[in-house]
Amino acid sequence: MQTTSSPTSATPSSDYKAVPFFGWSILAILFIAGSFIGREVSAEDTKDVFYDYGFAVTTIVYYAALVGLTFAFAIPYPRTPRALGLNRFRWRWVGIAVGLILGVLIVSVLLEPLLHGGREQGLSPDEWQPEHARAFLLNGIIVSTVVPFTEELFFRGLGVRALQFLGGMSAVVITGLVFGFSHGILAALPPLVLFGIALGWVRLRSDSVWPGMFAHGFYNGVGILIVYLQLAY
Repeated sequence: MQTTSSPTSATPSSDYKAVPFFGWSILAILFIAGSFIGREVSAEDTKDVFYDYGFAVTTIVYYAALVGLTFAFAIPYPRTPRALGLNRFRWRWVGIAVGLILGVLIVSVLLEPLLHGGREQGLSPDEWQPEHARAFLLNGIIVSTVVPFTEELFFRGLGVRALQFLGGMSAVVITGLVFGFSHGILAALPPLVLFGIALGWVRLRSDSVWPGMFAHGFYNGVGILIVYLQLAY
């Protein structure tokens, strides 16, 4: 039987644990199903969510629950935080992660005329409403901090670790695919999958989810800033 000496090795490992694997898999399936169903139900009601304080509250509660479940499913691993990738890292990996994300952004821009993935997301307001600027700012901060932390912890932290027995790169590709589908936007699937694979690779090589969290937050933050500049000026 093949084994590895490191949880971030690219080759298959015998370190299979049922609870993390099935726990992550079930949540991933629910994540994907919920995203597609949610988009069908509320496709016309998401344009102004960034002006709604309720969106901030709902997001915090939802992602707090996801963080709790992520840690709960990772308990079978010794030194649970380390298993989830909450490890020290070299800052060069943040630069590498950001560089990869910028590459994905370029691919996304090139594909936009064909796929219209950005338009399909439907979260950008049609016009700037200065009376709701504080809610917009709060939601922007949450989307740039809470969301990246939680998604990286779940997909690249628990996901890559739970699927490690299949081999590091297999875990990276599978979690990247799940990450893409979990957004429920088929038109944006190619860049989202590339996004997930890129940060999964960084997690694998750096043995840490922190670089991906910083890069993910940077990406979301820049996106929100662009939306604000387009609306307000």
